[in-house]
Amino acid sequence: MLQVGVPSSLATTKAESFSQGWRGVHQFVRKGPEKAFYAPDMAPWAQLHSNEVGIYHGHGFYVYPNLLFGRQARKEKKPLVYHVQGFLDPWIRARSPLKKKLVHLLFENANFRHVSFWRALSEKERGQIHNVVGKQARVVVLPNGVHLPNKRTEEEIEVFKKMYPKKRPKRLLFLSRIHAKKGIDLLLRAWADLPASLRDEWEIALFGPDERGYQKEVETLAKALNLVETCRFYGSVSGPEKEAAFRSADLFVLPSRSEGFPMALLEAASYGLPVIQTDECNFPELTAAEGAWEGKPEVDSLRQLLLVALNADDAERRERGERGRALVERDYQWSTIAEKVAQACRRFA
Repeated sequence: MLQVGVPSSLATTKAESFSQGWRGVHQFVRKGPEKAFYAPDMAPWAQLHSNEVGIYHGHGFYVYPNLLFGRQARKEKKPLVYHVQGFLDPWIRARSPLKKKLVHLLFENANFRHVSFWRALSEKERGQIHNVVGKQARVVVLPNGVHLPNKRTEEEIEVFKKMYPKKRPKRLLFLSRIHAKKGIDLLLRAWADLPASLRDEWEIALFGPDERGYQKEVETLAKALNLVETCRFYGSVSGPEKEAAFRSADLFVLPSRSEGFPMALLEAASYGLPVIQTDECNFPELTAAEGAWEGKPEVDSLRQLLLVALNADDAERRERGERGRALVERDYQWSTIAEKVAQACRRFA
């Protein structure tokens, strides 16, 4: 929104700094349970700046900012826009149902009734919103976007690649949260079923923050499957290190059981990487553009996808990567998406 000239304020508890120097970004320190996104300094700031707000936006559910800003939107009779971000996926809804029911009683039910329009990331999510909220809900389908990576010289690209040197000739990259819903266990089991000759040529590099200690679980699984030599966890990365992870890869994989619309796929495609994805990633456009191989979040399906993608020649993988990048450049840059969000706000809020 800031990019397309719409005056905006962003209140966030994200730990990452906003290096772009955008005005209107306000960062607050979280206290208490991490998942609650509680920041005590946010409430007085919100009160102080309430006269400047025309529309309130909430991203996801069950968090303190929704309690705070939803309450203010209702009190001030101002529009509230909810960006669902995958939270109505059945797999997500089934987790901690009692806690979620309590939060709905405390404030989310009231917020749901006040929402001016819902932003869905995909047609599938539009259906999920209608199933939960009702057919009367006004839904606008607007996917996530991405900033295209900086153009680099061949010499610069080689420097990035050397930051994470390969142990095998080719690298399959996973870069997302280390979380049960991401299907890493499925990927490892499928990887273990591949011919040894393929694993001699390829390695898996897994990047991302460990959530709820899940990394230990999948590392234990990798050891049990004798995959330690071909699978390595690198931890969370950002900035140049994140770019280096993408630059070092030959193929990208996201074997998720559940997603809204994953930024990881947009970022991978923006770097020209061919992709293996599941149908739960909700990016059929990438498959239709022949930028991805797509299957089910199941071991057998992933094994078949891996066999096809890893046995493809370099030219085919390169062509798929180029098609994916062209799709992202045309339809999924943040400047394009932000303008569509602004148009929806002008029309419905």
